[in-house]
Amino acid sequence: MRYRIITVATSQPEEAVKLLENELPSIDFHPNFGLIIFTTSYYGKHEKVVSFLKKRLKFDTVTFFSDGFGSERGIFMHGILIIMLQVEHKVFITGKGDIGQELGRIADNISDCDIALAVYPALYFPGKSSLLKGFIRDRYYWFRYRRCKSERCKKKILRKYSNWIQKERYFIPVNRVLRALSKARIPVASINLVPIEVHEETPLILYNFEPVGKNVLVVGLKDAELYFKDIFPERGESYEETKEILGKFFALKDEVTIVKEGNVIGEINGLPVKDYIKKRFELEMAENEFVEKLEKGELSAITPFGLAMISGKTYGSSVVGLQGFPLNFYPFYLEFENYFDQGLVIGEVFSQKPHEFVDFGEKMMDGSLKLFFVDSTSLLAYRGETYEIHDFLSGKLRENFLIIFSSLPSARLEITPEKKLISEIEPGIFFFASGTSLMLKFVIS
Repeated sequence: MRYRIITVATSQPEEAVKLLENELPSIDFHPNFGLIIFTTSYYGKHEKVVSFLKKRLKFDTVTFFSDGFGSERGIFMHGILIIMLQVEHKVFITGKGDIGQELGRIADNISDCDIALAVYPALYFPGKSSLLKGFIRDRYYWFRYRRCKSERCKKKILRKYSNWIQKERYFIPVNRVLRALSKARIPVASINLVPIEVHEETPLILYNFEPVGKNVLVVGLKDAELYFKDIFPERGESYEETKEILGKFFALKDEVTIVKEGNVIGEINGLPVKDYIKKRFELEMAENEFVEKLEKGELSAITPFGLAMISGKTYGSSVVGLQGFPLNFYPFYLEFENYFDQGLVIGEVFSQKPHEFVDFGEKMMDGSLKLFFVDSTSLLAYRGETYEIHDFLSGKLRENFLIIFSSLPSARLEITPEKKLISEIEPGIFFFASGTSLMLKFVIS
């Protein structure tokens, strides 16, 4: 495999095009696949650069936005990263049918690859008209839900609402995607995008510079390896053990009972989730405020509070971020059927050193090209200290590495890690909603 990296450290589209005009003619091989990463500062003004690249890059490309990136030159919060590869690959995109069936068909087609990269909007923020439709549907199901006299009735309503919200693909549950792709029996890197700064019709993902929309894009790759880690203590052997580990590591706020079904939570401790959040954390947002912030690009999907849920299959855990959104129900990008009906409300704490996000030990100590996908909440947690990630990689590797700060990367692995990762929520499926990293390795020829 051959590769070339171009980094453009500016948030101005006109300046970016001029810099790219100087860099692109010097490519001395024929790439056939590329990853293009815009920082979120390009939202709404990326079209000029995309139009330029569409004319110049005549090979398969996947484009998306991240909260920052790093290379040998440093860490950048404003700019463009272009990774051009000469690598054997396949690209597939789901259609309009049932997403599980669509992904199952894709899995059949990538089983001869070494790894897969799935890029998709785990949480999609639509335009204003679709958003209002969602509020109306939320109120419709809530009217039926609050008339229920039994939990069985409540779960039936939650299942219907969950089926609708997944059919509309406002939420694409990560564990559902990874389960379907596990049919290929190869490791899968899940770049399940949830933007820190929310805009209408985002996350935006492009394939060959055309929008993918609310679909899952899957790239099968040859001559590549995948590794996953989280920065948390190992999980316990029972619900009680993992609960104790979570309570010691995080700032424990509350132990609660949950009513849930599909990918939707109906209530916490007998209260609608928004009422619980308002009472516990004094977080609240009216519907008109939500819409106005979304239209202005001022809405944040990041919160320091979460609901830690424990898997009945592995005793691993996932965290559901708790925000004061104006919905009666609380949908999330995770299906909850394998979790206990109790959980821990926590405040997030990162007590480790920043470099632990990218310390993959001996697995990283070779001459391959390494792409590190790092949970972007690390940028908020560590701020200026985030640069220690770059310093660590520069000292260990010197070259042939890239850092992409993305939302909560997750994975499906075929080989069980040596550690009993707390993020293993189903056998071979790893997701925590913070504190996770992926390392993709490409053999350089």
